[in-house]
Amino acid sequence: MLMNAPHAAKFLDYLLYERGYSPLTAEAYANDLKHFIRMRPGYLTLDRLALEKYAEEFPANLARSSVARKLAAVKAFYKFLYQEDIIPQNPAAGLAMPKLPARLPKALSQKETARILETAALSARDRAALELLYSAGMRVSELVQIKLAEVNFAECFLKVRGKGSKERLVPLSARALSALKEYIEQYRAVLKNPAPELFLSHNGRALTRQMVWLIVKRLARQAGALKNISPHTFRHSLATHLIENGADVRTVQEILGHANIATTQIYTSVSREHLRRVYTTAHPRQ
Repeated sequence: MLMNAPHAAKFLDYLLYERGYSPLTAEAYANDLKHFIRMRPGYLTLDRLALEKYAEEFPANLARSSVARKLAAVKAFYKFLYQEDIIPQNPAAGLAMPKLPARLPKALSQKETARILETAALSARDRAALELLYSAGMRVSELVQIKLAEVNFAECFLKVRGKGSKERLVPLSARALSALKEYIEQYRAVLKNPAPELFLSHNGRALTRQMVWLIVKRLARQAGALKNISPHTFRHSLATHLIENGADVRTVQEILGHANIATTQIYTSVSREHLRRVYTTAHPRQ
């Protein structure tokens, strides 16, 4: 699945372990990216016009969904390159995509979330990590770089460094704070020469995105979850649950660290779908 082009392997790790893409989807993106790089080997210096020309080269009989996926792989790759400061600007930012039906983010129900978090209680570290992913709506890349000193227990806030090194303060729930204290006292405090990061492995080194991904997969399996769950699922789930319980979009935007409120507004669609299902199930004259 991997390719020799610089940065491609890191990009595919990002898709798998941070974005939570399934191995099949990541492999499809890898194949699309291989084709793109073969056709455009100087991809680091391409501009918007060059990408638009590439988008016009697909066969006329290629399904719109296939074209959309191929272009989505290119757009995601350039977005990653830009976020990692590999390129100075993102030439694919405004690249037009074929119109497809909107896809809502996959979220757990509140009961499913609680069941997985209760399973995580078997390990102080794993429970604290999952409680934090959900409580703060964090990306896994944000979770693994948090320093112990960035947790403010007195004011119940956490300093999070998001995309583009932008910092935001996120409130923490009482459950998350309790889990963090238990983890620090029972697990972290007994490690020798621990790294400054908050979440550590048994040898005192910082957890990686891959390690957190494996923890989430294992705990979801133990909880009997049927959905394909990744660390990012908890971020989607928090946003959905906040909207369902009456939070305004601006507040959710601030918690998640979205630069554009349009990104956050998709969760209002998820909430309306939830409302429709509840109405259909509960209304006596359906």
